[in-house]
Amino acid sequence: MTSHVSKVVSLRSEAPSAPTFQAAETENAERKVDWVSLLVIAPAILILLGFLALFFYGVYQSLTDMRLGRPVVRFVGFANYIALMKTSDFWNSVRVTVVYALSTVFIEALIGLAIAKLFATGVTLARWLRPFILLPLVLPPMSVALMWTTMMNPQSGILNYFFSLVGMGPFSWISSPTTALISIILIDVWTYTPFFALIIFAGLQGITDDLREAARINGARSWATFINIELPLVAPYILIAAVFRLIESFNQFDIIFGTTQGGPGNSTSALSVQAYISAFQNLTFGRGAAMMVVNWLIVLIGATLMVRAWQAVRRRVN
Repeated sequence: MTSHVSKVVSLRSEAPSAPTFQAAETENAERKVDWVSLLVIAPAILILLGFLALFFYGVYQSLTDMRLGRPVVRFVGFANYIALMKTSDFWNSVRVTVVYALSTVFIEALIGLAIAKLFATGVTLARWLRPFILLPLVLPPMSVALMWTTMMNPQSGILNYFFSLVGMGPFSWISSPTTALISIILIDVWTYTPFFALIIFAGLQGITDDLREAARINGARSWATFINIELPLVAPYILIAAVFRLIESFNQFDIIFGTTQGGPGNSTSALSVQAYISAFQNLTFGRGAAMMVVNWLIVLIGATLMVRAWQAVRRRVN
């Protein structure tokens, strides 16, 4: 009997414990999950690598004299960039790009904040207008450009007709170098202000009524409550929306090319439009790629500054 018990005890001591089996099963499960996760993200990684390959090829192309019909492509270094910086058209394109992007983002943020504040109230008209605020966003940018080109026609456009009803003379809109840039900024504001309005409205919905009620108890009026409580809390939402819109505005092509194609003259010739003309109309692909690399640097600087501002405001709010 004693020997039988000792054998049982020895067998139990030699057998692996339950936690060991559980650890082994967990390790095997983690290995399976890792492989599954890798398979799931593999398409995204491949797409990202493809974009990076195209980007670096574009940078290389900007360092060459690539041109349609030229059999031999030579590496010229920074010759394209130096040639661009010596031309006034290039600096005009940089000015148009920066003015266009900053103006549209600033105006859209202001109007979007006003619309979001209106939607946050209990006004009946605001509730009726909420479904229609998305209409400009769902339209293709090229369709928006063509629609506004027709409306801004100096002779037969409906905008000048409405202004004539109140005794105002006809405007040249996109037909004049002095008003063309303002006109396309107006088109961009009409198209993308709803984006700001929706983001800011979501931020206002996250503010509890307890804060507003505490401000009212302390004697703060509606305007003071908005300035001192609501605006600081929605500031991160405004800045994160501004980051996305700033990137898109620096790269804007559809609205500008669809309305003015960079004209009249070069009054609306942003870098994206000028790069397209250089590459696909003048067939100087190296020069066009150099413009897009400069545009990318401007986007990178602008987005970095906006992200840092967002992080600073976020830390202050927290």
